[in-house]
Amino acid sequence: MTVATLFTPAVIRAARPGKREYTLHDAQLPGFGLRVQPSGAKAWVLRLDKRRITIGPAATLTVGEARQQAAAIAAGEALPPLPLTATSPTVNALADLFLAAKEGVYKPETLASCRIYLDTQLRPALGNRPLLRLTTPEIARWFHAYSQTRPGGANQALGLLVTMLNFARSEKLIPKGAPDPCAPIRRNRRKARGRLLSTRQIKALGKALDTCPPAHREAAEAVRLILLTGCRSGEILRLRWDEVRSDRLALASTKTGPREVLLSPPARRLLSARRKESKTPFVFPSRKVPGAAIGKIDNSWKVLRWLAGLPEDIRLHDLRHTYASHAIMQGQSLTIAGKLLGHHDPASTERYAHLDGEYLGAAAERVAVIVQAMMDGRG
Repeated sequence: MTVATLFTPAVIRAARPGKREYTLHDAQLPGFGLRVQPSGAKAWVLRLDKRRITIGPAATLTVGEARQQAAAIAAGEALPPLPLTATSPTVNALADLFLAAKEGVYKPETLASCRIYLDTQLRPALGNRPLLRLTTPEIARWFHAYSQTRPGGANQALGLLVTMLNFARSEKLIPKGAPDPCAPIRRNRRKARGRLLSTRQIKALGKALDTCPPAHREAAEAVRLILLTGCRSGEILRLRWDEVRSDRLALASTKTGPREVLLSPPARRLLSARRKESKTPFVFPSRKVPGAAIGKIDNSWKVLRWLAGLPEDIRLHDLRHTYASHAIMQGQSLTIAGKLLGHHDPASTERYAHLDGEYLGAAAERVAVIVQAMMDGRG
C-alpha cells in the first residue's frame, strides 16, 4: 500500500537516502512525488501512463513549483522536460563557447559588457547548471533578486542568457525544440530612453544644417546622414568608402557585428556628392589628422543644436531614437524598425518607440471623424 505524504520543508529535508532509490508520494496530486537516490540527490517526479517523468531537482524547485509543473503536464497543458543528456553543457561551458564565437564579431566593448554580466551574475547564479536542467523558477529567483538593485542590468543579463541559449540551439548543443525557460519571465519596465525630436524640431535642425557656418559643414553632413539612416554616430563618423555600396552601407564593424544598412534616395545623393570630392578612404575625414576619420563632432553638434534652437540635453544619439520612433509612427512594426536599426532583440527597439504629440493629435482627430461618422449613420 502506497502511503501519501504531505510535503513540508521539514519532510523534504528529512528524506534520507537509503541503500536503494525510493519515492515519497504526494498527498495532493496523484502520481507526483519526491525521488530520493542513494547518493542523496532528490528530484521531483511524475508517474504518468507507466512513465516516470523527472520534473526537476528538489534543490532548485519548491514543492509548489514542481507540483504546478507536474499538474500542467498531467493535464496535457505542458510538455515534459527534456531528459538530461551527456552532451548537455553547463551554463559556464556555454559561456566560454559563446564568447569565443563572438570574438571578432562583437565589438570589444560589447564583449567586455558580456563578460561583466557573466562573471558577476550568470556564472555565480547558474554557471554549474546543465542547460537542459535550467528551470523558469530558478532563473526568475535570480532575475528578481538582481532587479531589486539594478532593474536595467537584470534586463540586460537576462537578454544575454536568452541570446546564449539561442546560440546553443543554433550550434546544436541542445535540441532545436528545447523549451526556453526564460520565456515566461517579464522584464522590468523601463522609461523610454533618449529624446524624440518633434516634426518642428526636425525642420529647425534641417534649416540649421543647410545654413551652418563653413567650419561646421562636415559635421552637418554627418548629422544629416545619421538622421537619414538611423545609424549610431560612431558608425557614420568612422564610415569608409569601401563600406559604401550603390544602395546600402556594408558596415564591417558595429556594436553587434557586421551589418548592412539600406540607403534612401536622399542618403544616396548625399554620399554621391561627397564621393566626387573625396580623396581619402573615409567618408568624413579629419581635418587635423591626415589619413584619419573625423572622430568626434561634439563641439560642432553643440553649435548646430544652438542654431536649431534645440534643448541642450538632446544628444547625437537621440537622432537614432528619432529615426526609429518616426519609422514606428509611420506604421512600421517593431520588427521592421529593429531591422532598420540592426537590433537583435525586439526589446531594444521598444525603448525607441516614443510618440510625437503632433502625430498623436492627428491620429486622434482621424479616429474621432470615423467614430462620429458611425454615430451619424454615415459609417
